[in-house]
Amino acid sequence: MKRKYIIILLLILIALIFTYFCLKTTYVVDDHLIYITNFLDEKDYQEVLKLDTKKDGFNNETFRLIKPLYDNSMSDIFYSEKYISKVKGLLNNNKIIESEFPIEHRIYPVNSEGMKWHIDTLLYEEPQYEAVYTIRNTSNSYTEWIDGDNIKHSEWTEPNSLLIVKAKGYKHHVTPVLNGEREILKLIYTQTDKVNDNYRREIQRFNSFKN
Repeated sequence: MKRKYIIILLLILIALIFTYFCLKTTYVVDDHLIYITNFLDEKDYQEVLKLDTKKDGFNNETFRLIKPLYDNSMSDIFYSEKYISKVKGLLNNNKIIESEFPIEHRIYPVNSEGMKWHIDTLLYEEPQYEAVYTIRNTSNSYTEWIDGDNIKHSEWTEPNSLLIVKAKGYKHHVTPVLNGEREILKLIYTQTDKVNDNYRREIQRFNSFKN
């Protein structure tokens, strides 16, 4: 009988560990950075996986390949009421709305230097939330950030995860890709539609990518 209870307890422990890793959410209470796994449901994730990844369709920025998405296929997913509500809940912020800035499809290939340490620039009159959605990640590249207590954190962003960073918040970077490849979408959730000159400069640069 004792053995039976031990087996039951072990099974419960295994189930709890499995649940933790499947539903793990790491976040900072002050909303400066949130990491959430399994962000999209399976149907929407499969739609994202259909994106064209032919590299000749991307602009080469040396350390990454980038392509603004001007159709509505991805914005219809990420800016749907379902996911806007999810982000509002995670950030505890009911002001969240979609940004009109184009969603960017990015690929960090092998030997990419990643991204240097930086703090996201304000594009709006109120700080926007820059979101990185990982589509595929076969790389050894990590996203690292320094929190308000000057502690460095490191996260390997898994497929179908969303990392949200508040503009003018934590300093962060992405380590080099020494093997494999990292494919992401970069999008913005904003608190206001009132943009500044930084936004105007960025949108002008992105419009230059159009064929």
